[in-house]
Amino acid sequence: MIASPATARVLVASDSTDDADQVVRQIGDEYRAIRRSTDPAHAVADFDDFRPDVLVLAFDSLAEAQRYSLGLYRLSSVIGTHRHATVLLCAKDEVRAAFDLCKSGNFDDYVLHWPQAQDGLRLSMSIWNAARGIAALAAGPSRLELGSHARRVVAVDSMLRRELSGGELRLDGATRAMQTAEHAIGAALDEFSERLTSPGGDGIVAAKDKAALARELTRLKDDRVSNVFRAGADALTPVAAWPRQLQERLEPHLAGMRGFAAAVGEARSTLLIVDDDAFVRKLMATALADQSYELEFAEDGAAALQLLRRVRPELILMDIRLPDMDGIALTRKLKAASHLADIPVLMLTGDARRETLADSVAAGAAGFVVKPFTRDALLHQIARALRPLAA
Repeated sequence: MIASPATARVLVASDSTDDADQVVRQIGDEYRAIRRSTDPAHAVADFDDFRPDVLVLAFDSLAEAQRYSLGLYRLSSVIGTHRHATVLLCAKDEVRAAFDLCKSGNFDDYVLHWPQAQDGLRLSMSIWNAARGIAALAAGPSRLELGSHARRVVAVDSMLRRELSGGELRLDGATRAMQTAEHAIGAALDEFSERLTSPGGDGIVAAKDKAALARELTRLKDDRVSNVFRAGADALTPVAAWPRQLQERLEPHLAGMRGFAAAVGEARSTLLIVDDDAFVRKLMATALADQSYELEFAEDGAAALQLLRRVRPELILMDIRLPDMDGIALTRKLKAASHLADIPVLMLTGDARRETLADSVAAGAAGFVVKPFTRDALLHQIARALRPLAA
């Protein structure tokens, strides 16, 4: 995890040693850990060994930068699961194209740099912001974690209300029990006094002055027993009011918690659909158009890994046969990454052979959608895969 932007690992990739050296000199005063990567034969090893927080693409053209990036996503064993940001250096006539590439999520930022830097500190600032974003992303909770916390908030709110209401009822019961006990003891003393003073009461106790004894019993009831119960009732009064007072004090905070839970609960789940068949992607979009899902699409494994740098879906629908890498192997790679492992993956396949399904399960797949599929079957499998996340 990045302690501060200044400690970020920065990899400068270029097709020119001189250009890479120029960039390193330009940013060298701001960053402690910088490495160059200029040999195409070592491009993947340079990335995998150094695992940069920020990758600076200092190529002669955007086409070369894209070719380098695509090669990393196809061949690197860690790029798809290692959080990093990319900064693209471009020439003046490539600014619009660089803007579009960053806007679409292929890269994170661009800096007008060739043939010379227009702003000497612009690149350092871009790297600084990128590193700060990576640090925040690593420290912050995912939407899945927020959803889990939101559900706990709702449960705590409900439990607190229930316990406070129950405590109030129990305290009311204790107060009524004391009043009942006071009345019962008073009635018993009255009955005892009446028996002492009645004509048939001579055998109960020997007393010269039964009237005086009766008066003493009455005084005992009024001055001692009643006072004791009254003191107990007085002591219970503030305690009995405590649950309601506590609830009133907590209510503004609980209202905020409920608002947070409601906002998280209203967030639309994101589904990432990885399939190279444009017809299947269109079919999926049509089938899910009226559902409360945000849809993201990738047509191959490299595009999926690239997209997962900036989007965290609640579910991935993965075609097994992709043009650049096997969907099962890609699933295995995602499950090996701590920040992606808990995202369920549904395999999209026209191959329903037992060994294919077994390999998918072994890789960590949560289920299957067999092509051709019906809309109902698709919705059922998606709901089934998402159900544990809503628990």
